[in-house]
Amino acid sequence: MSNKLLGVLLSLLSLSALAEVDADHEAGRQLYNYRCYYCHGYSGDAKTLAASWMDPKPANFAAMSLNDRTQEQMETVVHQGIEGTAMMSFDYFLSAAEVSTVVRFIRKEFMENKAANTHYHTAEAGWPNHERYQAAFPFATGELPVDLADDKLNNEQRAGKVLYLKACISCHDQGKVESQGPIWRTESISYPRNNYSFTEFDGVTGASVFLKHDRPERQAGLSESARKGQQLWDGNCAFCHAKDGTGHNWIGSFLERKPRDLTSSQFMGQLTRAELKERIKSGVVNTSMPAWRNVLTEEQLEQLIDYIEQAFHQLKAEGGTQG
Repeated sequence: MSNKLLGVLLSLLSLSALAEVDADHEAGRQLYNYRCYYCHGYSGDAKTLAASWMDPKPANFAAMSLNDRTQEQMETVVHQGIEGTAMMSFDYFLSAAEVSTVVRFIRKEFMENKAANTHYHTAEAGWPNHERYQAAFPFATGELPVDLADDKLNNEQRAGKVLYLKACISCHDQGKVESQGPIWRTESISYPRNNYSFTEFDGVTGASVFLKHDRPERQAGLSESARKGQQLWDGNCAFCHAKDGTGHNWIGSFLERKPRDLTSSQFMGQLTRAELKERIKSGVVNTSMPAWRNVLTEEQLEQLIDYIEQAFHQLKAEGGTQG
């Protein structure tokens, strides 16, 4: 056999071997992009929304070298998972051959080549000309806080914020904020108030986070004036402020701004009897609190405040400290 022919055969064998390697690598890419990217990221750097909620974080393959883990060690992790982490066993989803293939891809693509793998924001994925969203990038990456006041942003940044809130936040909803605010807040939903009766057994209303504030309060030791005030409260004020005075019933939780919590020491401790009486008589501007001066007499106002003080919380003494 001539040297020339031998060279051609060796070249063909090399090309065939390279084709097999490429096919194996692309098969691994498909497995990774379907099974692994959600936590480990398309680029293997674990910078995903899911990863941001995890503790401990998923492995960052882009920051690892081939010397950090062997092929066998990584395959074992995929087969068995890691206790105490979000990394589960994939034996139900992947065959042994597929596990080997995807691990080879991870090692070659991220740990050795430091490659970017697949970009998500492509025309094929439904994001043609992704650069047009560039003004929103600082909010998606956390460079600019999402709750930064508009008067602190320039025109381009304000437009980018609007774009981020319209097009990006559904996936990039871990944007940086200056104030985290409350973690949870109850939201009210409407339900029929008329022409509807619950069955004898009602397992829904009794469990309501709102209904517990509208159960009648049995107050012991009320003065005669306060007992009359309780009747006024139940018939007029409890609709928004709840039977227990917190304002945490359904209507109270639905209103913006919220009715005052009359059991709050912070609020009641800074309000005198005269000030509370004036609020009830005149109402509070820009709230749902109406004026009661033409509904309740002076005597009834005094009875009502007697009940509020005895049932919910004492008011601040006139010209002094809390009574």
